[in-house]
Order: sequence, then structure tokens, then C-alpha cells
Amino acid sequence: MPRPSHPRPVHVVRDALARAGREALSVVSPVSCAGCRRADVGLCDDCRRRLVPEVVRVDLPDGLPVFAGLVYAFEARGVVLAFKNGGRVRLAEVLAPALAAALECCARRATAEGAPAVGGGAGDRALLVVAVPSSRRGRRRRGYDPVDVVLRRLGLVAGTRLLVPTARAGGGQKGRDRQQRLSGREGSLRVTRDLSGSRVVLVDDVVTTGGTLQEARRALAARGAVVVGAACLAATPLRSSRGGP
Repeated sequence: MPRPSHPRPVHVVRDALARAGREALSVVSPVSCAGCRRADVGLCDDCRRRLVPEVVRVDLPDGLPVFAGLVYAFEARGVVLAFKNGGRVRLAEVLAPALAAALECCARRATAEGAPAVGGGAGDRALLVVAVPSSRRGRRRRGYDPVDVVLRRLGLVAGTRLLVPTARAGGGQKGRDRQQRLSGREGSLRVTRDLSGSRVVLVDDVVTTGGTLQEARRALAARGAVVVGAACLAATPLRSSRGGP
């Protein structure tokens, strides 16, 4: 007679069922790690650890200080791209701490120079968070605005439709050199109402040449706002040459 088998520990059965479930799901909906492309996992533990914020600061040619929570390279680049262009909206959860850390550094610097903090207390005039909008084409393609999604994950709502693309806003920036990116942004954004006396923190996803942020600052200044800094999810390696404050 066959010997009775011993019952397997609960965690072994659970792991086996989870593994079988992932394998079955991968047949109808293949998934890979957004950072390293490892199969059958949305974001592996190694890549998740590489998304721990490490704020870097860059200063744009016009003097605007920009704080980024991640360096836009390797696994972090893959995750940001999957979130922005791959429709993987749930990655906002793991990217949100990077933007939160960048916002904190930006607000700390602004406060040290006399501006109130983001979401300041009673009697303070809080810094106004203004998101750089996606292009119309990008928003139509994705169906969502990446920056807005992450801000909402943090419980922040950016100034609603304060900064909008103009009719002459160009297409994508991919494949353009620095000068083409900068010139292509001129006049591409406008502010919808008077912001005299407002102190603003700009928020964007990735800073490369900084042309979009400079154009946003120009448009805001034209309507009376003072842009005290910017916070981004990530900065390209060439831009992320300085440490945080």
C-alpha cells in the first residue's frame, strides 16, 4: 500500500497556487517587470528597491532650481516609461515617493528663502502646485496625464487648467537636439488667469533639456506668478549633476 503523504505546509501550497495563477494569467495577458523585463511579475523586488528616492538637484540656464526624485536611467527609466507610455497606471504607487521627496526638497528650499511651504498652515499663503500639462496628442494617446495621476496619489491636486498648451504647441520632443527642443517650446504654453502675487512650484515627469520647464516659467511669469522651483519624478543623467540641498 502506498504510504500516506504528509500535508504540505500552507505557505508551500499558497506559493504554488500563486505561481500557477501567474502562469495562467501570462497566457492571456503576458506581463514583465517594468524595470528589468523579468517575466511574470509587474515589478520585481530588486527594481522596487532601486526606486527608493535619491533626490538630485539641477539648475536650469535661467536659474530655476529643479529637484528630481530619481535619475532617469536603467531600471528607473524603464518604470517611468512603462507608466507614461505603456499604460501601466498602477506604477504611480511606486513612483509617488520619488515625486514626494522632490517636492519636499523644493518646498524646503523655498521656505528657507521666505516662501511658505506647500499646503502651508492657517495664515500662510501656500505655494501653488502647477503641473506641466501633457500635450494634447499625448493625453489622447494615453487617456490620462501621468503627472496628474501621481499628484493625486499623493493627495495633491494641481492648479486646475492654469497652464495649458497653446494652438502652436509642437509635437513630441523625441529625436530633437537640445536647441531644437528649446526653440520648439517657445510660446507653447499659456496661463489661463491672473496669478499676481502667487508663488508656484512646477511639477513635471522627466527633466531633460529643461526647455518645457523654462517655457512654463515664462508663461507663469507673464501672468504675475513667481516660480520658486520645480519638482520632477526623474532627471536624465546629464542633467542630474548636483546633489540635493
